[in-house]
Amino acid sequence: MAAEDEPLAEGVFVGRNFLPPMALLKLLGAFDRLAPNWASSESLGLLGRGGTEQVRPTNLAVQSVLDEIRLALAPATLRWARSCGFRLPAASRLQLFPVRMVGDAKAPAHQEPHTDSVAGHPGPPACTNVFYVRAQAIQGGDLAMATGEADMAHPLVVRPAPNTMISFAGDRVHWVRPLYAGERLSVVVNFY
Repeated sequence: MAAEDEPLAEGVFVGRNFLPPMALLKLLGAFDRLAPNWASSESLGLLGRGGTEQVRPTNLAVQSVLDEIRLALAPATLRWARSCGFRLPAASRLQLFPVRMVGDAKAPAHQEPHTDSVAGHPGPPACTNVFYVRAQAIQGGDLAMATGEADMAHPLVVRPAPNTMISFAGDRVHWVRPLYAGERLSVVVNFY
């Protein structure tokens, strides 16, 4: 971890200015190319509500763009997660998915409390990492995490900021508070 990157709370790490400027620009370009392929999280049977959208990795039209995102972000995320002290298997299974949230005062985008999972794996990831690609003119949309033994009444709250990585144990319950305005683009990178 760099000197400016400190644990936010026990087991929760924040990395600011995570990617070099050119790598971040590459990610922004990839997100622009994903634009026609976003689908409502609800229609995909996922936990996002309101203006929450994702791209299905099974969509062949987006494979090259998702590969570009993976190549730009996954190696740096793996190094970061290990530097934070997460014990990851040598041959970790990678799960990567972009999430787009668009704020709306009447029907705010949000995500329900959850732990991430992937088909074919018996439990949560060893480590969950959320990278914020963009957070423009946002009101709300904070990442909230349960503290202690799944204490959701007093969550740890992190405000999204561009080029910031948030990492925490994969079994920690987390959610996204209502986003009333703005746009929030993120990539979730999980290691199993």
